[in-house]
Amino acid sequence: MILNHIYLLNKVAGVDEAGRGAVIGPLVVAAVAIDASSIDRLVELGVKDSKMLDRRSRMMLYSRILELCSTAVCIAEPKVIDAYVYDHALNILEARMFAIALSKVKPSLAYVDACDTKPGRFSAMIARMLDDEDTGMMISAAHKADRDNVLVGAASIVAKVTRDSIVDDVKRRYGDFGSGYPSDGRTRRFIRHLFASGAVEDELRTSDSRYKPHNNINSIDISNIKLHHLHYDSMDDNGSNRFSFIRYSWKPVRSLLANMNDGL
Repeated sequence: MILNHIYLLNKVAGVDEAGRGAVIGPLVVAAVAIDASSIDRLVELGVKDSKMLDRRSRMMLYSRILELCSTAVCIAEPKVIDAYVYDHALNILEARMFAIALSKVKPSLAYVDACDTKPGRFSAMIARMLDDEDTGMMISAAHKADRDNVLVGAASIVAKVTRDSIVDDVKRRYGDFGSGYPSDGRTRRFIRHLFASGAVEDELRTSDSRYKPHNNINSIDISNIKLHHLHYDSMDDNGSNRFSFIRYSWKPVRSLLANMNDGL
């Protein structure tokens, strides 16, 4: 559902994630923005929640979304996710990734899929993390927004296709381990084999208590996280970003939580 009043605005966006509940691979957040008057084009294409589409349909829609929309993708590596999980701050990481992606596409209004039990609290968290120049941005958070809002559905497709591409690369190196989610028996067997062999790879989230051995993994320090701008900033004819790629990785810097506006 999209509110009628958005047509009074210039640019609107949707934001969603892929991989939050996985135990292998990154967390990916995508923001997709389009002129309010062009939203119907996404509806006509059949854009919807990525979970309602097969892989082939997602790939086709992904290409069309990139043609029509300004898009930003933010990726958090597994060790970064682990650090935030151990600090009981996964929602903070996700909110920061949402804010950074939105800072790239700069809509007047953003619809986001809420990971918090209280959507209003999540939208307020994102708003606090926006850069000063973006503080006028309106943010509307809701549960199941990827199902109910075509813009968030578009973002879910971009996030899912991006994550799938990364996971496919991991599979080419290690073999097929299934979906990378704990509900998948093949994934569980693969992880147990890794721990049994002592080869815990960077692609594995060791914060999942079902798989990690009880050792000094908890010593991970959230202050070792750095935001990398791996610039793939494609510009349109007006000099605005069409596609931005941002990545969280693991290098010693001062805490991002204490310096929320650094790196934007």
